[in-house]
Amino acid sequence: MKEFLVKNKKRILYFLLVLAILCAISGIVALILFGFGIINFDDGLAFNTELFNSFKNTWYGWIMFMLLQSLLTILLCIIPGCSMAFILLSTQIYADNLGLAFLLSFLSVMMSSTVMYLIGRIGGYKICSKILGEEDCDKSLELLRVKGTIYFPLMMLFPIFPDDALVMMAGTTRMKLKWFIPSIVFGRGIGIITIVFGFSIIPFDEFTSLYDWLILATVLLFWIMMLFKAAHKFNDYLAKRKAKAEEKAKSEDQIY
Repeated sequence: MKEFLVKNKKRILYFLLVLAILCAISGIVALILFGFGIINFDDGLAFNTELFNSFKNTWYGWIMFMLLQSLLTILLCIIPGCSMAFILLSTQIYADNLGLAFLLSFLSVMMSSTVMYLIGRIGGYKICSKILGEEDCDKSLELLRVKGTIYFPLMMLFPIFPDDALVMMAGTTRMKLKWFIPSIVFGRGIGIITIVFGFSIIPFDEFTSLYDWLILATVLLFWIMMLFKAAHKFNDYLAKRKAKAEEKAKSEDQIY
């Protein structure tokens, strides 16, 4: 037990810090909801659904939701699927307006992704390793080195990749903002659309046999393969272009 505590001291301290911050945030949210009369303790704990529905559709309700989602995503970035869980939560809170759920989730993810990128860019590997752990940092760096920045938008798109860790480590690799921002908008944007609207786009209620599910899986697999194939060809094109530019510069240096 002592050996375990010594080995995981940093992770335990980080977990306790996050837990304390979450408790503080929960307390602040509870006070805000209490102030607006959404919750009260007149006759035990009571939740006013009508007031909550009114509050969530105000501009300050939207801002509060986005700030909370962004902050909690950053604090809980070491937990896999955390971002997806908050996006699913938005579809429940704004079930009557999925377009708004998408917009709020999209803006929240853009905010949290930008902050995590800046943490990596300013703090470097040392800070990232303290937050994520050296193992996750090394895995993310290896993915970026092996697959290259061309694959970065696709990594943001599919949940099999550690997207939060990749975003933070992208900052340590000095990935340019002019590539980072479109990658996040494309990858995470499509991912959020899939989560928010996926169940309404795909007619799951009409699936009557295993054959229907196999067709869906085949179609999805086909397009995933096409995306990665296109990225591979584009990556090869850029590599050849870079090699030609370096060869040209080298030959010019030899002339002079």
